[in-house]
Amino acid sequence: MEWEKLSKEELLERLAKAKEELEEVEEERMFVLSQTGLHVSGGTVRKYEEEVNRLRELVKAIEARLAQM
Repeated sequence: MEWEKLSKEELLERLAKAKEELEEVEEERMFVLSQTGLHVSGGTVRKYEEEVNRLRELVKAIEARLAQM
């Protein structure tokens, strides 16, 4: 994404959304993985990890751009 074209307000909005989404995915992951007696496939675990990592990288990228402003 071309962060340079976004205003500070737009970046702050996207940062808030990314952090909210990250929190939701982490909560969902914890809920699913903490279910006793429920088998969770390795693919599902990887999917959660990939999504969490993607969102963390997005948050870092937005924060880095904001720090440059």
